Amino acid sequence: MNDSVDETDLAILRRLQADGRATHAAIGKTVGLTGPSVYARIKRMEREGIIQGYTALIAPTALDQGLVAIVRVSLKASADEQQPFESIVGADPQVLECHDVDGEDSYILKVRTASPQTLRRLLADLRGIPGVTRTVSSIALETVKDVTATAVLGPVAEARDSGRTADATEDH
Repeated sequence: MNDSVDETDLAILRRLQADGRATHAAIGKTVGLTGPSVYARIKRMEREGIIQGYTALIAPTALDQGLVAIVRVSLKASADEQQPFESIVGADPQVLECHDVDGEDSYILKVRTASPQTLRRLLADLRGIPGVTRTVSSIALETVKDVTATAVLGPVAEARDSGRTADATEDH
């Protein structure tokens, strides 16, 4: 963990994750600081890149984007084909995540589309990218847990910091 992050910073980060619109004064009450002290800590964490930004979480089904799929993609081994693929998937708003992986696949994508038909078009587009040799898709029937890309600040992080395993951490 970043040496400049202390327990108070972690408490502030937990509160921001729970409610990104909480006022500095409200956060201060829960962590034992004044509003201006919370503000100063948040600004420092922004400057250090610990806090990377703020966003609104939007219900995908409200915008007709209810189909989630995991797509495994295989590319030829040439590094020349990686850049075009990464540029294309990076620009496609339907591709929520793209991970360069080791093993049988080259990339694993998490995509969100409106329907099987829009997924079909996206897969056709992916297969048309130079170097793509195969895609394998799994469609989510139901989302059991969906956490946006974020650091784990709960018991797992606390256990790591204290040298204990997550199983040994008690709930507070």
